[in-house]
Amino acid sequence: MCVRVRITLTAIFSVALFFFYACTRKQVHYLPILGQSTLAPNGKDSLYHTIADFTLTDQMNQVITQDTFKGKVYVANFFFVTCPTICRQMNNELQRVEEAYKGNGKVKFLSHTVNPEEDSVPVLAEYAKRHNAVPYQWYFVTGNKDVILELARHSYLAETDGYLIHSPNLTLIDGKGRIRGIYSGTVHSDVDKLISDIGLLLKEED
Repeated sequence: MCVRVRITLTAIFSVALFFFYACTRKQVHYLPILGQSTLAPNGKDSLYHTIADFTLTDQMNQVITQDTFKGKVYVANFFFVTCPTICRQMNNELQRVEEAYKGNGKVKFLSHTVNPEEDSVPVLAEYAKRHNAVPYQWYFVTGNKDVILELARHSYLAETDGYLIHSPNLTLIDGKGRIRGIYSGTVHSDVDKLISDIGLLLKEED
């Protein structure tokens, strides 16, 4: 009889412990997936908008492709070095985001110049130093202007101002190349949210 009681009490305790854990553990908050989606051929799954393949050159004169960011969470933006207005503020704010995740191998940053004629590799290298960019974590890239503008408009869904992309947007991309958030790089509170959302996305992808 005592053995049966003991087994019953153990079972009750185990069930109670399970429900206590299920009710009290923190739930992962999933960020939305932005951009148009289509139905997969199986008629069940969704195919989401993703960043197109690219080949660019960074401030260390290294070739950068989409594979550089495969499986990583990263933040992308568009700027040019001599920009007298929003670019300086935006990259100062982005520097704050980098400092929050400095040394985290799962988080990267990708800043595209929209003025490749003037923003050469040495110019980008000097600019990266001014922002204390961590090598192999924050990439400043140049390349064919038409390719960069195509990426800005159709992959990252950046705002346009004529032929020159001049947007304060910081775009959060997940490990599958999908857009998970767009934030204003000139609004301090928006960048605070970006810092927080990166943490949420890292938990989601664990």
